[in-house]
Amino acid sequence: MTRILCTLEDLDQTEAKEIVFDDKGERVSIFVVKYEGAIRGYVNSCPHARLPLNWRDDQFFDVTGLYLLCANHSAYFDIQTGQCVRGPCKGKSLTAYPVAVEGPNVTASS
Repeated sequence: MTRILCTLEDLDQTEAKEIVFDDKGERVSIFVVKYEGAIRGYVNSCPHARLPLNWRDDQFFDVTGLYLLCANHSAYFDIQTGQCVRGPCKGKSLTAYPVAVEGPNVTASS
């Protein structure tokens, strides 16, 4: 089954979108990021303390727009790989969440 997570248009303003949904009785929080024309998905959980990265709705980037930032611990993550490049979880990575673009939608298979 394919689940529509958001539309490409949803990513136009902040270039990131948090999506929370129920998957077989389990709450799942992910985020979708648009960067350099590519769409990526990650589980919204910092590998340091398992807290969400965003400091407010759909805000996942540092001020430069070059890194994903954990607002709780100031860990910086490479957008393309999810690898922590600076902060308390350096060397660890965000968990990728497989997404696809289908027409105007960002989707995931469940």
